[in-house]
Amino acid sequence: MSRILLPTDSSVPALAATIKAVDLAKSSGAELIILSVIEQSASMGGEIEAENAALKRCPGIDGVVFARELAKKRGVTAIEVEREGAVTGEILRTAAEKDVGIIVMGSSKPKGLSGLYLGDVAASVNKGAKCVVITVNPTPEEGKIALEMARTMALRENPKTVASITKTRQFRIGLYLFGAYAVFYGIFVLLGTYGRGLMKTHMLGMNLGIVLGFLIIIVAIVMAVWFNLYATRAETAKAKKEAK
Repeated sequence: MSRILLPTDSSVPALAATIKAVDLAKSSGAELIILSVIEQSASMGGEIEAENAALKRCPGIDGVVFARELAKKRGVTAIEVEREGAVTGEILRTAAEKDVGIIVMGSSKPKGLSGLYLGDVAASVNKGAKCVVITVNPTPEEGKIALEMARTMALRENPKTVASITKTRQFRIGLYLFGAYAVFYGIFVLLGTYGRGLMKTHMLGMNLGIVLGFLIIIVAIVMAVWFNLYATRAETAKAKKEAK
């Protein structure tokens, strides 16, 4: 089976390229490889905003999810690959390793100062690739269509707010456990401060203080393990319920 490589992110050109790649894979019966590359150099907040603007990125959209869902909807076989490193280099390396016949990707063509350091990844890939490279630089109308499709299929979930987290049953149970442990630990501290005679009492061949110290550690571990199991099961049950 022939393969098509789709390097993608949340940029409008990448979203438009996703539509092109899926359509091409559908018509040719090719396997689609969805590639996301995590850049090694971390950008600060201001730099991220500048890059998003220059590359027409849409922070609220997940490009990989859009490619996955669109491929699934149109009956295209797709696999996902995640790499970390220089974008151009990882695209070329993946293309060689997966023996792809075609690379389909968006071309942002950033202008001005941002273009000097960001460069046009599509142009660099086109120069170094040993296969056919199709670059998609969408018109405003094509970009609008791609963006609207992505918004219906691949919106990122909004991060949970503190208010929403504190309303969950898991948070309340965790708070109760913490309160119970704090009381237990407080009693231990008070006994160690004002009941030194009692803490010197022998129990199980050791001072009562040592026994209680070990008991506090064991209780903390048991609470943590139990709560982790409970929270995991609760999240799994919630996910299954929402999937129905």
